[in-house]
Amino acid sequence: MAKAPKNAIPEDLEGALKALEGVVEKLEEPDLPLEESIELFEFGTKLSDVCYSKLKDAEKKVELLIKKVPQPASREDFESGDLPVHDA
Repeated sequence: MAKAPKNAIPEDLEGALKALEGVVEKLEEPDLPLEESIELFEFGTKLSDVCYSKLKDAEKKVELLIKKVPQPASREDFESGDLPVHDA
């Protein structure tokens, strides 16, 4: 694997995760030169920032959607006696 280009940071979560996995695999190589390790680590932190940002955005969207949806009655309010009985 060649050195990770500094301008090739994916903007989508899946792409950033895949690239981050590649960085981790490369960093696990025992004979990786120190300078390349530092460059890869820096690239990995940028990828991690993209992942974190995308996950926080998704979390905010889900929270907004949950607020818009009416809350169903809780299961504690449900009793089996409330069900109609059908003869088979």
